[in-house]
Amino acid sequence: MDFAVFPLVDGGAEELILGPEYYWDNSRRTEVNRINLQRTLSGAAFWQDASGRRLVPLGKIMIFTQREPTVYGYPPEAIRPYRHRYLSIDPGPTVVPLFQRLRADFGSVLSMDPKGEACQAFDELFQRFTQRTFRDRYHELELITLLFTAMYREQVEEARDLRPLQYGSHLIQNQFRNAISVETIAERCGMSREHFMRCYKQEYGCAPGAVLRHLRLENAAFLLRSTEKSVESIAHASGFSSSNVCCRAFRRHFGMTPGQYRERSRREHET
Repeated sequence: MDFAVFPLVDGGAEELILGPEYYWDNSRRTEVNRINLQRTLSGAAFWQDASGRRLVPLGKIMIFTQREPTVYGYPPEAIRPYRHRYLSIDPGPTVVPLFQRLRADFGSVLSMDPKGEACQAFDELFQRFTQRTFRDRYHELELITLLFTAMYREQVEEARDLRPLQYGSHLIQNQFRNAISVETIAERCGMSREHFMRCYKQEYGCAPGAVLRHLRLENAAFLLRSTEKSVESIAHASGFSSSNVCCRAFRRHFGMTPGQYRERSRREHET
């Protein structure tokens, strides 16, 4: 078995920084293939990338890799010590896509509520690394995946008030298989249905109902190709209110019934 697919926490410590000699230029670092997570416990660090400079105070965490054009350190204008905990992760191929998606969607300085699920996951990873109490490599993978997932969820929830359209988009992408409607999504974003639909189309170029329907149809098509589930159970698993609604939408979109689509997929697989 190739154990390189399983990530490893290979560094971690708690540090107290007192002055601006604490300065790191990631483009000059020699390490490779490392994900770094640095959570502020008190005071603040600064983070700088192509988008500018910002502080990383309590309630924030910065995430980055080596050999990238970014800089972080102790702010020259600071008057308080900076205390933090960091983790270094050799990710293997398993968690890299999740880390990259987290960073692409939300950036390098993220929220981390000291009382939240993500912070608890971070501290458990930190404690198990420093105390050498991981059960095995699979346990590390489980906890690292839990951490990144909890971090992603926290950023989505924070967007509810700050970026309601982005929050609504995440709801559509993540919950389309549930019995969720555009009206429900708009309410959770704090907007009327009409206002949400208008703003969503201006922002993303398509109607939210059309996106919901497309995701449900694509999921139904995948299940028809890959399982022997009944059309009724597939409609339910894809977020449709009934099999009749699913069949009508499926015929309009694909030009055939779900049964005909499944039969065609079988023939194509056999040839």
